Parts: sequence; C-alpha cells; structure tokens
Amino acid sequence: MMTRLEQFEQNPWGSLHGTYKRSFLYITPAPESVTGEILLASLHRNVGFSKTANEEVWKLGTPFRKQLEAGKRPNKKNSPIGIDSNLWKNIINRAIAAPKLAGQSKQRVQQTSPIVPDSSLYSMSARLTGHPWNPGKLVARMIALGTGDQERAFSIWEKLFEKLSIDDLEDDIWARLLQTEFESWRIDELKDAWHCPLEFPIRDEEFSMASNINYPAKHFVRDLEEVLTLKKNLTRRQWITTLESLCRIGTSAHIMWLCKANEWCSKAVESALSEGKSYTCNEVESHLSTGSGFWSLGQLSGKTIKDTVRRYITSRCSLNLFFHMLEEDKVFDMEQVCFDSPDKITATLTYLSQNREKFNFNDYLSKLAAAMEVDSRIADCKKGTSKNVLEFLEHVTRQRITSEVGLESYDQGYYLRKKGAYSSAPWVVGLGPLSVLLMVHCADSKEIGPCTVQKLAQQLSNYGIDANLQLSKGGSLNKLLREMSIAVDSPDAEGGMVISSPLATLSGDEE
Repeated sequence: MMTRLEQFEQNPWGSLHGTYKRSFLYITPAPESVTGEILLASLHRNVGFSKTANEEVWKLGTPFRKQLEAGKRPNKKNSPIGIDSNLWKNIINRAIAAPKLAGQSKQRVQQTSPIVPDSSLYSMSARLTGHPWNPGKLVARMIALGTGDQERAFSIWEKLFEKLSIDDLEDDIWARLLQTEFESWRIDELKDAWHCPLEFPIRDEEFSMASNINYPAKHFVRDLEEVLTLKKNLTRRQWITTLESLCRIGTSAHIMWLCKANEWCSKAVESALSEGKSYTCNEVESHLSTGSGFWSLGQLSGKTIKDTVRRYITSRCSLNLFFHMLEEDKVFDMEQVCFDSPDKITATLTYLSQNREKFNFNDYLSKLAAAMEVDSRIADCKKGTSKNVLEFLEHVTRQRITSEVGLESYDQGYYLRKKGAYSSAPWVVGLGPLSVLLMVHCADSKEIGPCTVQKLAQQLSNYGIDANLQLSKGGSLNKLLREMSIAVDSPDAEGGMVISSPLATLSGDEE
C-alpha cells in the first residue's frame, strides 16, 4: 500500500496535504475562466438563491428558453404587468441580453445580463453543463478574509442581499418591472426562492487570517461597503455595473496576491530548512503584504500573468511536497507546522530552522524536480489548475470585445485593454471609464478633506496596480482624469492635482 508521499509523487497536482488545505494559501474555490457578468450573476445566486447556488443554471435555463419561445408561463399564468409575450421575448433576447464575445462558441445560448436577481437564474453560468465552479463563493471567501470576523462578514452578506434585492424606494421603474415579470415565469419549486440568507457560507475556522498584512481582501470589503451606499442614487444598471467592476478587480487582485503569497512561503520554507533562516512576525507580515504591486498601468499583462501563475503552481507543489516529507519522516511534530496566520507561519519557520538537520534537503530537491516533470503541461500553464487560474486572471479583468455592431462600448468596467485596434493587439493594464470613476470614488470616500492623485495611486496599489508613472504630468491616466473633469490643479499652487468624485454627494445622501 502506497504512503501519502508516494501518492503525492505520482499525482503532485491533485494530492494536496491537509496542512496546506487548511491554510489561507489554498485557493478555493478553484477559479476558472469567467467574465464580470458571470461573476456577478453567481454572486446573486449565492446571496439569495440557495437552491441554485450549486451553479447548475442550465437545468433551469433550458426549460425557461422553451417556455419563452412558446410564449407560455408555467401554470399558464398571466403577465402581472400586462406585457405581450413577444415583447417580453425581445426584452430577454435584445434589451437585457449580454452581447456575445468575438469568437465565442456558437453553442453558447444568449446570455441575460444579471441586472435583477431573477435574470441570473437562467444563464450566466461558467460552463454550459455539469458542475461549473462557483465564483460567487470566491467573493464570500474574500469577505471572510477581509473582515476576519464571522459576525461582521454575515452583516455585509445580509446588506449585499438587501441591495441586490429589488426595492420600491431604491430601484428604478425599469428594474421593478423586469423583476415582477421575471417572477411570473418561475416554476413552482422557485416560488419563494429569493430570500435573505440564514448564514454566511464560509465556515468559522476560515476567519483566522485577521492581521497586519496589507492584502486586497481587506480593501475590497471597505470598498464594497461604500459601493453598497451608492445604490439609492443610481439607476439599477449603473449601480450593478459599478458593483461588477469592483468584484472584477477585487477577485483578480485576491488571486494574484495568493499566488505571490504561495511563492514567498515556499521560498521561506526552503530558506528555513536549507540555511536555518527564521523571521519575525513583522517580517512575515511585510513579505506577505501586497507591497509594490503586481503590475503597472500601461504594462503588457500576458507575460506577468503567466509568470505569476507558473511560479504559483511550482510553489504549491513545493509546499505540499514539504508537508508530505515532514509527515513521512516522523521526526517532525506536525502540530507545530501551520500556515493559518502570520504568527503561526513565524513559529513554523522557526521550528523548521531549528530542526533543519533532520530534513534531507537534497532529497527534497530531487523529488521536486521529478514532480514537476510528471506533467509538464501543468507546470507550463497549458493544462489543469494552472491553466484555469491563468484564464481566470485574463478574462475577468479584460474588456469584453463584442461581436455585435453598436455595442463596442458595452463594457466600461475593465482593467485590461487592447493596446491597439487590431484583433491580435496585446493586452495591457488600463482602466475603463467606469473603473476610473469607481477607483476615484473609493479613494475620495476615505478622505475628510481634499483628495489628491497620490491617494488615487494608493487606492490602485491596494489592488496591486502601480499607477504613479501614469498619474504624473503627461501620463495617460492624468490626461483621462482631466478629460473626465475629475481632476483639477491644486488650488494652493504647490503643484499636483486634486480629484473629486462625481459620486461623492450621492453616497452621502443615504445617511
């Protein structure tokens, strides 16, 4: 019978050690390719549609499409708003339809934009069939890590449900009509499907990360609470796309940060076992913080993403090999090996450095080299987990290039854009107009007095984006801020620019 270490050596990409899976380094749910609207639709389903949180949307979507084509609601109900079935079909297929991407599979049925809760029931699944991954739960995990507190996290989750729900006072007439009509098409099993969550979907033991580490999830939670206050004074579509943009940058930055954290922890363990190096808790927190960021505005994104994911998958393999070897040797106390939080990481590295003579480091290097050769396509991001993470980081942040004439500007909340107007143009880090408004507002909302461009640079750095060069005089973001009338020269004649969010007065009206 094979030992766990031998099983790992045969399948290093799928055999994760329990110590790793219990740590914050474990990326779960495992991300795959997704767009911003699919992410937002999944968030709707996770927050309020408990029966469909398993993401098997196609089981509801196929019957709904057949009923729509036949013009017959379940149980022969009548329209509560007196709308003609043909007009309703046109609304679904045209007015609130998400445009198809250039080169998108012909098998993909028409997607419905998740503008109201029920529009996320029948489409916007990460896969056409089977069991797609659950991007909405990734947002929940970020809230857990960003708060470090079950009670606060659940409070935010309830507030999110409240704002995603259609309200007579806060939602425009168009959203209210859509939701009312959608509800008349529900099957009996979904009659009361949209309801306030009874619990937060993340277990208590996953709230142990609260620390002095500066990581994206903390800033995402703060900005999410701010965006929720904007709903009352925006149209439903304006607000929902703003929320979508925040989720896009939040989730992508979170995954990039976890990739970097895996890389550093792997190197730290290697240093502890090969050189006897140890760290203070402050040093661990500093190394695990976002730091100088992941990329810069205007930078080509493809190589950065691939290099980040490649180093992540190597580091994940390294860490799990370490844990399996330490357990197999039976000379290490595995209760002293824990990566749940900075203080426990600090204690673990100290313990390993003090006992490094018990570990065969050359054997580790040999086993790691062999593990990386088991399937080189995974190591090169061409298959499996690494390929899925790479595609997630690329697609969730990219501008949606549609294949439908007149809808070229459909996506305004992106963070990667084409460098040129031709199809083979490379992708570069660049904010859409809505993304600029969102980041400016989040930066401005944190300030009591005037907000400067330096504060905007700090806001972007919270999500791993270095914008200092493009915010300087002559920089592309500097020009865009002026063109959008968001920035003006500092009135104190000391140079620099002051930015003012057009949304600032809106969020304050709710208090």
